[in-house]
Amino acid sequence: MLDILEGDYLVTENFACWSAEIVPVADIDRYQIIDDPDDQLGWQKTALLQAALRENVTLPPIVLAHSTPDDRGRYGLLDGRHRFNAAHLESVPLIRAWVAHIGCCGGPAADHPAQS
Repeated sequence: MLDILEGDYLVTENFACWSAEIVPVADIDRYQIIDDPDDQLGWQKTALLQAALRENVTLPPIVLAHSTPDDRGRYGLLDGRHRFNAAHLESVPLIRAWVAHIGCCGGPAADHPAQS
């Protein structure tokens, strides 16, 4: 996850703009929706998480980057793909997340590394 933050968003693990939030599942990067019929392990993990959601088990938060909205969504998924997919398939409207605010909401711009 840190590689993605540093490579794609140009921020470090000392990034100061993390926030615990409840976000709409529909606003998360749609390209992360599982669609590979041959990904048996991925489907199995997702099915187990779907069952947990149906039993009202509280799952760990996913990790997102909130930046400039585009046609894929307002949040880039950094960690928690199977939890996200389980919530999506179960039509859960909201999901707990750690959100890195990049270039928005007072966070640093994506083209400038965060200061420690």
